[in-house]
Amino acid sequence: MNNNDYKEALFYAASIFNERLGTEFGVDNLVLRCFQTENQQEVFEQFCKQYFPDRLEDRYTEDGYFDFHAAAFVGTGDGADGILLRTDIARHPAELKHILLHELAHIFCTRNEIDGDNFFERYCMDDTISREEDRTINAGYAVWRELIAELIAFELDDNCDVVPVRRKKDLLSYYEGELLTGNGKMGVSMILCEAMTSAEGEASMTWDAAKSKFTRFKPFDDPLYRDLMELVFTHVREYFIVIDRDFIYEIGVLYLSIAAQAMIASLKNRFQEE
Repeated sequence: MNNNDYKEALFYAASIFNERLGTEFGVDNLVLRCFQTENQQEVFEQFCKQYFPDRLEDRYTEDGYFDFHAAAFVGTGDGADGILLRTDIARHPAELKHILLHELAHIFCTRNEIDGDNFFERYCMDDTISREEDRTINAGYAVWRELIAELIAFELDDNCDVVPVRRKKDLLSYYEGELLTGNGKMGVSMILCEAMTSAEGEASMTWDAAKSKFTRFKPFDDPLYRDLMELVFTHVREYFIVIDRDFIYEIGVLYLSIAAQAMIASLKNRFQEE
């Protein structure tokens, strides 16, 4: 695929958003840049200088910054939004469409999740409260933003299948293991997403209707996971993408408790083996 092919794929994904969610993504307000490992820093700098100068403050020179398939960039005010897309990975067109839907969902959420402001800039970059609260807010938002973007992408992607939780047990176990690899926030986000997009999740309009269906399976037999699932399940059905600080703080508290619990269990197992 060449750059024109990638742009065509992006605006096809954007047209799905426009039709289903009433957005107005178009060539005048949405830009795409493609990069590969060999030129990632150069492309990032050029892209940001032209459209997103504030992002030049990111720590993009550090190892690991570019460990992503794609990244969403939200313009200030009425400025254009953008997507930076890695192109040195072979992808099926359906996979590419889903990646683009996910990144467009990040833009959509950032522009609509709180009234006329950017949640990340207002709360996640605020270090005026306490280190503990800042850590909790940042953790909660990291879990939420990936969860809601993937939920939206799933619902807009006709290639995604709805399957029961029992067929996702191995996948849920894998994501739970991510708590011990340094990728725990993404792992917990995906656990929640897999549950909510399961046959049981899609068919249940209330938590009371869904609760017994989920608690038969790990990790939702754990009270912490169950409380977190109830929190986001209820919120999505009542408020969709609209969030506030208290909600994100609650997610952060539960996530950090889950992460601590996983670490303690791992240490106990290690000591027993020794």
